[in-house]
Amino acid sequence: MAVVHDQALGLRRLISQQPAEGVLGITPGLRMGTWVISVVSGTPESGKTTIATNLSALLGQTGRHVVLLDGNVGALTCSRLLGTEPRYSLEDLFADRRDLPEILTAGAAGIRVLPGATRILALKRLSAQGQRDIIERLRSLEVLADVVIIDTGNPESTDTLAYALSSDMVLAIALPQRDSLLRTYSLVKRLLLQRADLQVGWVMNRCVSSAQAQRIGGQVEQLLSAQFGNRVRLLGSIVEDNSVSAAAEQSACFWLSSPDSAAAKGLSALAVEVRSRIMPHPGVGKGLHAFLARLSDHLRPPALLPIPKEEEHTWVVA
Repeated sequence: MAVVHDQALGLRRLISQQPAEGVLGITPGLRMGTWVISVVSGTPESGKTTIATNLSALLGQTGRHVVLLDGNVGALTCSRLLGTEPRYSLEDLFADRRDLPEILTAGAAGIRVLPGATRILALKRLSAQGQRDIIERLRSLEVLADVVIIDTGNPESTDTLAYALSSDMVLAIALPQRDSLLRTYSLVKRLLLQRADLQVGWVMNRCVSSAQAQRIGGQVEQLLSAQFGNRVRLLGSIVEDNSVSAAAEQSACFWLSSPDSAAAKGLSALAVEVRSRIMPHPGVGKGLHAFLARLSDHLRPPALLPIPKEEEHTWVVA
């Protein structure tokens, strides 16, 4: 517990000492590269949206460095937790009714929310030129944010898979219950099998103690690491805490309303781990441009695989 407290205290001290630059130490507007992080879970009610929203608020505490994309279509729960009332959404961007700056909504801690309200794969309905235009508009996020955090929706949704497989990092949120662990494990394994360089941070939520989180999360990390090497790490845990539900009822972030709670300290420790991984420039193959390029690939139908020579004759006869 002392380590978690020291990490939380250190992060708060960093925030108080750097009001002009923000948690990531990057001045808004500089093209330093934008990291993209998707937050996923194998089951509903896992706290995925709460963690995505509060983590965004924490990282954006001192400046406008974070854009939170509410990819949980139709729910707009991120906006509600931040006490915002979005007037527009990605749907307006796709329909060419509004530009990106008009759609972004100011939220708590200076972060900006990009309301989804439509599937990202709705881009498929546009012409090839229309798709290129939208992707180019989304590139402007790089001058607005150091980090884009995406709260994804249903784990079986093609949108969720597209977001996760296109991101630089995935945060997988799991509860200590068997069903949540198995389903989230299955989702993570599916993502890792489909993309060879994807990095995943496992996060245990609503545990009865940090010891339980470490025990269960450590087992999951060991199991996945045996198959995928160092691409999976247990990044943190958040214990069961009444301040979380109390803040949600007030449409507030628990990290802001109860900064000294056990859950807030766990979140702060998680933020330290995330921050340590995104301090450098994203580099080749990472960042917003790479994310959008990969996302564009998911809009195209997969190429037909050639028929093996030994099967060609049988195929023709059939």
